[in-house]
Amino acid sequence: KLGPAMISNNITHLDVEGCYMGVPEAIFLFNTLRDMSSLEELWISWELDDARGPNDAIMAECIPSLATCTGMRKLTLNDLTLSTNSCAALSGVFPRMSA
Repeated sequence: KLGPAMISNNITHLDVEGCYMGVPEAIFLFNTLRDMSSLEELWISWELDDARGPNDAIMAECIPSLATCTGMRKLTLNDLTLSTNSCAALSGVFPRMSA
């Protein structure tokens, strides 16, 4: 229900803070971000539940959706399980975000 509202509005700043987010929620959020070309600032800081939270491999699959956020000026990702794979995905996304 939230996805269509996020896409149809010209949201420029999005703050996702203190949420408990599992794999399905992370995938949904990042898939929704793919359609938010007006997004300029994104802050994600969530509470992880190791049993159901996204790991480095899941985050590496989610991160490429940020490439369509070409207006992005500030990206903050806190308390995520980012490691080698997700950081490699970010390095591929940053040049496209600034295009």
